[in-house]
Amino acid sequence: TPITLLRELITLIGGIGLMVAMNWRLSLLILVVVPPIVVAGAFFGRRLQRLSIDVQDHLADSTVSLEEMLSGIRIVKSFTREPWERARFARAVDQSLVAALRRARLQAVFIPTVNLLGSGAVTLLIWYGGRLVIRGALTPGDLIAFLVLMVMVAQPLGDMAGQYGRLRQGLGSAHRVFRLLDVATEPLDVPGALLPGRLRGSVRFAGVSFAYDGLNPILHDVSLDVAPGEVVALVGPSGAGKSTLVNLIPRFHDATRGVVEIDGEDARRLDLRDLREQIGLVPQETFLFGGTVRENIAYGRPRASDEEIRAAARDANADAFVRDLPEGYDTVVGEKGVRLSAGQRQRIAIARVLLKDPRLLILDEATSSLDTVAERQVQEALERVMAGRTTFVIAHRLTTVLRADRILVLEGGRIVEEGTHAALLARGGLYRRLWSLQFREADDAAATEPVPGSPVERP
Repeated sequence: TPITLLRELITLIGGIGLMVAMNWRLSLLILVVVPPIVVAGAFFGRRLQRLSIDVQDHLADSTVSLEEMLSGIRIVKSFTREPWERARFARAVDQSLVAALRRARLQAVFIPTVNLLGSGAVTLLIWYGGRLVIRGALTPGDLIAFLVLMVMVAQPLGDMAGQYGRLRQGLGSAHRVFRLLDVATEPLDVPGALLPGRLRGSVRFAGVSFAYDGLNPILHDVSLDVAPGEVVALVGPSGAGKSTLVNLIPRFHDATRGVVEIDGEDARRLDLRDLREQIGLVPQETFLFGGTVRENIAYGRPRASDEEIRAAARDANADAFVRDLPEGYDTVVGEKGVRLSAGQRQRIAIARVLLKDPRLLILDEATSSLDTVAERQVQEALERVMAGRTTFVIAHRLTTVLRADRILVLEGGRIVEEGTHAALLARGGLYRRLWSLQFREADDAAATEPVPGSPVERP
């Protein structure tokens, strides 16, 4: 502890001062052994820190291996990979054990080495002091007093060496924590951030580029104006930058270059909490907390009344199935909503957004993992959510974007096409090719008349 370290430091300085005052020659002889002790401490300390880092890294690997195996136990069983997973975990644990034994061996050498050097200093002191006593240059009493002071100095010196070793070991163990702390945090409020009040819902991207690593852009010079209440669909191949683009609106990231404006203000100048409170997100992978249905719906408004919660559930097509649950709205959904089906979880998530009553809405592949019946129920709920709100819809199922006011086609981080469903089909570009890939046998939802030269096959 700091108090113990301070006490030992005062004892060490005081003891050395008394030794120098009693006999500076003997003190100089003792101090000769200090540099080797310091060198030994530095050498062993660095190695202890490196070995402690190795121990923590191997422990982390074994923990990750176990967590993956347990989380994906159904996949492991279905592929009969239990023996391989057991062997993988055993290897990770064995590596952790080997690293821990290496550290223990070094610790077993470090302290005895320091003690050996200290004992050598005492032996040297007795030899040289004895010669001085024989020559009459030093009295036996002074030599004994000096030896007592030597012991007083050696004890805190040994204790400090031990604490130094533990300190280096602790620094090694904390290395992973420090690496996490050094990772750049998410965007924060700027000084004097503006409180936007109730948003109208206009969004503007002006020459926006973004790179996660600062070097390799995902978005390239994107410019876009979205009016309040407009429904904009984003389509394109995987990796085109659709999710990245919409993630700039709630400032999960900030643009590397260019400006994202909301209601005419740079989003970076708006109060982050107030901004995010007015943005609703329905992701592809619905996340529910392990509490009750009521708690999950009211997550954004913990003080919402029961009637408000039920109204949100009704609008999300969730009230009927919730009332059929064993305890209704007080039914515990389990970890990540495991007790509900995918469609039920998605409708609970939509009710959560409805209760929040956002001005901006982001639907990121909200129906991609659902069957036809569940998709229809969720789509009806989404249409209620979208009413009167500025909405960004990301979809690979192009049938879900037919009612969008505008469709943006992204490729390679750029907007390559823009327009309505019919107009984009008539253009015969990337959107038409994507549509054709999904509907090769029929194009009933497309324009009423076929486009000349269309690659779409008619039944």
